[in-house]
Amino acid sequence: MWDQSISADILADELLELSAAGDVFAAIRLVKKELPELSDGDAAKVCRLVNSLANRRKTDTVEIVATAPVSFRAATRRTRPVIEELIHGARRTITLTGYSISDHFEDLLKLIDQKSRQGVYVELFANDYEKLRPVMSDIEHTNRRFLKIYAYSGKANDKMAALHAKTMIVDGEKMLISSANLSYHGLEGNIEIGALITSREKATQVLDVFSELKRGKHFVLVKGD
Repeated sequence: MWDQSISADILADELLELSAAGDVFAAIRLVKKELPELSDGDAAKVCRLVNSLANRRKTDTVEIVATAPVSFRAATRRTRPVIEELIHGARRTITLTGYSISDHFEDLLKLIDQKSRQGVYVELFANDYEKLRPVMSDIEHTNRRFLKIYAYSGKANDKMAALHAKTMIVDGEKMLISSANLSYHGLEGNIEIGALITSREKATQVLDVFSELKRGKHFVLVKGD
């Protein structure tokens, strides 16, 4: 079941935080709390295994992602397939920002909605929600617990100010930062360049930016509980 998988992921993240802080005994107690049938020795082995697996994943990776003509032969990955891969692979969270989102992205929005119905927590940050509303009509009233949409509140003294960032972060680890809008030209017609970064540290830094923007009321929750 998806909720069991999420619980395991949360437990692993908590164990890593305790281990990073050097609190080995607290990590063992946490394992024993979740898995009381384990002995102290087996609980310690679980902690070591989680650390070992995490250390294997510590190396950050960066891949170049591009929207370009079909004849383009450079060694890059294409924007739309990368976005599809990120959404399909999401197990816990999806954070998505969009300056322009058109109906060309509608099938992927429906896939994101499907993920939210499976228990993946989705946050969508939109620049102009009123323009986005027609594209969102099919999913606007579904799953308020796991799908939240925020609208950029703008600046009273600067009508040109906008949420111009184009990012997607999945499971707090994989992150696409691109010049591409979520539209036909952004995904198919234009020349766009971006980077797919696998790094918990860098993803956390970007997520912290949006947490701070929410705290400062630069975004208004327009959908979700």
